[in-house]
Amino acid sequence: MSEEIKNTVNRTEKSANAAKIIIAVALALLIAAAAFTAGFFTGNCAVSDDARSLDWLLKTIEENYYFYDDFDADGAGEDSLKSIADKLDIYSEYYTAEEYAAEQNDNRGRKSGVGISYGYLSGVSGVCDDGGIFLYSVVGNSPAYRAGLVAGDVLVSGTYGGTTTQFTDKAAFAEFMEKVGDNESFTLSTKESDFTVARQEYKASYTFMATCESAWEFVGTADGGLTLGENLAKKKDLPEDTAYVSLSQFYGTAAEELGILFDKFEETGKSKLILDLRNNGGGYVSVMQSISGYFTAGIDGARSAGYAEYKNGRRQVFDIKKQGRGLISADTDVYVLTNSGTASASEALIGVLVSYGVLDYKNIFVSDFSKEYLDMQGDGAKTARTYGKGIMQSTFVNDWTGEAVKLTTAKIFWPNGKCIHGSGLSAADGCTVVPAKWSVTKDDAELGAVLDIISKR
Repeated sequence: MSEEIKNTVNRTEKSANAAKIIIAVALALLIAAAAFTAGFFTGNCAVSDDARSLDWLLKTIEENYYFYDDFDADGAGEDSLKSIADKLDIYSEYYTAEEYAAEQNDNRGRKSGVGISYGYLSGVSGVCDDGGIFLYSVVGNSPAYRAGLVAGDVLVSGTYGGTTTQFTDKAAFAEFMEKVGDNESFTLSTKESDFTVARQEYKASYTFMATCESAWEFVGTADGGLTLGENLAKKKDLPEDTAYVSLSQFYGTAAEELGILFDKFEETGKSKLILDLRNNGGGYVSVMQSISGYFTAGIDGARSAGYAEYKNGRRQVFDIKKQGRGLISADTDVYVLTNSGTASASEALIGVLVSYGVLDYKNIFVSDFSKEYLDMQGDGAKTARTYGKGIMQSTFVNDWTGEAVKLTTAKIFWPNGKCIHGSGLSAADGCTVVPAKWSVTKDDAELGAVLDIISKR
């Protein structure tokens, strides 16, 4: 064999040996990787879904809950996820995946039902004389709202399928409502009128505006949206220079609705604006930031709508979202109606208006409830002040399961550095206290009292 052929054979054998070594190493690595992967998944499969959810929840609480030092984590592993959240403050809550999806849908303004919050009153002079189901609120554009029901109405009976039920207590009303199917018409009756309603899906509206000449509200459209409509039946008795605007929550399209209404306000040429935040428990900070922009355009230095401080000391500033429409003139006299149900984002918006000189403390009116109302509410009932919620909640989602937990994560401060948590706003701050029979009444005598005070200044 020639030398050249020998060299070629040797090179070929060496290449073959090298290839065998590479293949062997690759196979060894694949076997090792497969063994690791199998071990990983076997180990994870050995851990139950409940255990993984528990681990996720406890870690999330430890890393984010503002009052973690007060949380007793000992033995938490023996509790259900909901009961663990119940050990936190009253604002924290655990949601299953289904509950969280429903909550998100609701906060975007997509709701289902009749659209009322209620309680049974056995008889309150001047409020609910003979007893019945007292409507504390009626959601804008809900079936109840479209039927003509308003907060302060008292339901005495209901009719469905030809049978009438007297609402002798709250249980009787609940049992009646359970019989009614979705999209089925039924009748709710006060002593004065009958109202035909149905349990349906609807797009909620959060605002309403009135002057002495007219009133505006948002009504549903065929495509599931909202459009501005005029409703003379709902106008308020107001002075010629005054407009009244109610804002029920800081969710959904609330900011966009206000922008449209404030354009109307400017068109009317009114010089006084009454913003009703009574029983407004708040909502999204982002909505508050947007609404702040309507009031602060043109004010030098008006950039921050407040800030949050987290447990690790980190500070997050919430910028005012500048608006291109619905701007409230600096010449407008702004008044705000509040009560012990005015909380969170409502109080934060007031903080923006006060911090930048849009609102004087004396023009913040606070309800002082009757003894009858306070006795019914029981221990802990607040009066002659706003609620006093100066803390923020954040929601954390488990990407593997879709479950979520809402936790208190920070304290909230006004742009001027004030925090109202635990104290609220009251006469001590310079607010004006106004007597109020109940949290809401159909004739709204409290608004009349406020108008009388304003007229004498």
